Amino acid sequence: MITAWPLQLGQVRAGAGIDTPTELASFLAQFGHETAGFTRFEEDLDYSASRLMRVWPSRFPDMAAALAYTHNPRALAEKVYGGRMGNNKPGDGYRYRGRGPQVTGKRTYAKAGALVGLDLVSKPELLLQPEIGVRVACAGWKALGLDWHDDDADARAETRIINGGETGLRERQVLLDQLLKEL
Repeated sequence: MITAWPLQLGQVRAGAGIDTPTELASFLAQFGHETAGFTRFEEDLDYSASRLMRVWPSRFPDMAAALAYTHNPRALAEKVYGGRMGNNKPGDGYRYRGRGPQVTGKRTYAKAGALVGLDLVSKPELLLQPEIGVRVACAGWKALGLDWHDDDADARAETRIINGGETGLRERQVLLDQLLKEL
């Protein structure tokens, strides 16, 4: 199934208007980073205590705070995603964890579904299908206006829009630089 994702990118991206070499490189760098090089399409949330403290330092400031959530994906999802991002029912944090092109939270699932004409709130697992995940990624790229920021060979603006900060910026920029050389 993993090999189907890059194949779908080629088929869908042109229809979505992702067509210049710089835009394609920017898109692939961001999407590639979010999916660990097109190898991970669902957030598993299976973390050690030390990893929890690094990823969410404000939520897990010390080992005692992290221990109850160590290697407990469902509890962790409720802790970090429950009660926000449109997740308003018990279990929503885990049900609407990151999938596909890193769609996280019920509100984002609803928006992504509207972009491609699918009910992703009722069927969040559809994002794991390569054709749908790539369609969502391409539609989201345009809907977020990322094509306005992709001509400068700098991953910072796209990363801030996608991630709400600069998480993974260095890795995204390295990947962008490599892709620009190849394309």
